[in-house]
Amino acid sequence: MQGVFEKLGHAVERWQRRAADFLNRKAATLSRRQLAWGLVVFCGVFGGSSAYTIWHSVHASTDAVRIQPLTIPGHTILPEDALPTDGIGPELARIRQFRRFLDSLRLSESGRTLYDSLARQRPGLLDSLAFIENAYQLQLKTSEDGKK
Repeated sequence: MQGVFEKLGHAVERWQRRAADFLNRKAATLSRRQLAWGLVVFCGVFGGSSAYTIWHSVHASTDAVRIQPLTIPGHTILPEDALPTDGIGPELARIRQFRRFLDSLRLSESGRTLYDSLARQRPGLLDSLAFIENAYQLQLKTSEDGKK
């Protein structure tokens, strides 16, 4: 898939280069005065259209955007129902057990090298464990709050 994007990127770059070369050839025939006037006209047209758009958006109150209420279809999954509540306890226990194992590795001299190599080879592992543990704890808390 990456090859497709590379080919597409190269094609876009070639097109941009051709367009830039064409515009440079056209601009090379213009005098300094003509280039300055072209710049003034360009800035005037686009600056004026921007000013008109801003002015029109501020002063046109009849075509204001109306805010409509959202309706949630009944067959959608609500956020509190997104994770299953059964089986969360054992999963959380396994995650905590693995974190304790990693902490014990860090404390011993021989385990420290293994811990460092794990942290180097899998740079997001520790952050992912903390994130998953927090997500499970939050899910446990919300499921317990719902049972009360």
